Amino acid sequence: MPAFRVLARRAGLVALAVAATGALTLTAAATEAGSEAPEFDPDLVSLGNQLFQANCATCHGDGAEGLVSPDPSGGPSLIGVGAASVDFMLRTGRMPMTNQFDRLARSTPKFDATERAAIVAFVTSLAPGEGPGIPDISGYEGASLARGLEQFTTNCAACHGPTAAGVAVGQRDVSSDLGITEPIEIAEAIRSGPGVMPVFGEDVLTQEDLEAVVAWVVDLRDREQPGGLSIGRSGPVSEGMVAWVVGLGLLGVVMYLLGDKAGDTGHGHDVEEDERA
Repeated sequence: MPAFRVLARRAGLVALAVAATGALTLTAAATEAGSEAPEFDPDLVSLGNQLFQANCATCHGDGAEGLVSPDPSGGPSLIGVGAASVDFMLRTGRMPMTNQFDRLARSTPKFDATERAAIVAFVTSLAPGEGPGIPDISGYEGASLARGLEQFTTNCAACHGPTAAGVAVGQRDVSSDLGITEPIEIAEAIRSGPGVMPVFGEDVLTQEDLEAVVAWVVDLRDREQPGGLSIGRSGPVSEGMVAWVVGLGLLGVVMYLLGDKAGDTGHGHDVEEDERA
């Protein structure tokens, strides 16, 4: 009987260890706003709380409720923003900011995957089920590129440019160059709408559309450039202008040199005629 109890106790400890390990792999987020509230591992949330207090609370408050102006270090409330928004900001190094007056730009991420998941779990646990969750784009590689082109042209190209280089409107101050953006980051940005970017929910871009846009952007930046120098994939208008400026400039130089040479020849001929006279 004692041996049976020992075995049962050991089996229980093994089960708890397996459950805890599995919980640490969760992103602790629902897949879409309004879905069933997720369950969070208490240890993961606790770790996230510690990291949040040390790195984020100065601007966003101890409970992520935000700090009200005129506090110069005030940041917005994070309650209900969703896992996609928090994960995107941390994954791309946009948060935490070293200076609240700096532009919200990509930088080196400060947290590893486990720490990032913990902070996401803590913030999301404050309003379970609210906001967009981290999208599942596991099938994007098989998505339709034609559909991706159509949706990107309709919803994204106005700001990010036809080649996703981010040169259409305000460049880095408004739209980002998607050339170095990871597929999951593209999907998270679409669903959460960071900065001035609008939110594209399921009513605008379905899951199929989302995966198609991600596939198109990834294919666009990785494909070969059979036309020669791409000039930063800045699009046909700016590339055409460069061609005109360079082409006309070279033509002007050639015309100047030819005219100068013709003038020198004529002047020499006149000198010889004068000497003979």
